[in-house]
Amino acid sequence: MSAEDKETEERLVRELQAGKKEVFDEIANLYQRKIYSLSFNLTRNQMDAQDITQDVLLTIFKKIDTFQGKSAFSSWVYRITLNASYMKLRSRKKEQYVSLDDALPSFNGAGFQKEKIRDWSESTESALFVSETREVIERAVEQLPEKEKVVFLLRDVDGLSTEKVGEILDLSVPAVKSRLHRARLFLRKKLSNYFDEYYSRVEQK
Repeated sequence: MSAEDKETEERLVRELQAGKKEVFDEIANLYQRKIYSLSFNLTRNQMDAQDITQDVLLTIFKKIDTFQGKSAFSSWVYRITLNASYMKLRSRKKEQYVSLDDALPSFNGAGFQKEKIRDWSESTESALFVSETREVIERAVEQLPEKEKVVFLLRDVDGLSTEKVGEILDLSVPAVKSRLHRARLFLRKKLSNYFDEYYSRVEQK
């Protein structure tokens, strides 16, 4: 967010807190897409994401007076979105997640990785965004444990900084980096077979 955009956001928040309700539409326009994106990535359900988006916007409108400015307004909005998404998920049947430890690479006694896994994440421009590949990745992301999943979504999908993710989740920067590292290892292991096949096809052309 540019300095100008940040200044505009801060002005809109102050005006809404002062009772100028007509500015809410501008705030909603700033955040509606971000709220929907995060809630959809967590729930993988369009109807749920739409409901969550409406609930979050209503919460912002009703509880704007509780925002004290101790953190960025965007962090406050993200936290509300996460809470609403988790409530929605808890209301549904608990999903079964693959054990993170089971899916991580194994290491020998000397500390070296037993199996060599191709680092597909370094070739995102050529591979990640074709529709077939995106579907494979999305299915793998769904299996991430909750703590690692939300860090991955905020950092790698939404593109927030490590510091920003830490502020939203009330985590230290090292804790964010650790969870992100584990998430990436999990996904690399889960996706290694697919990308080995992908690169084999590419190399044969």
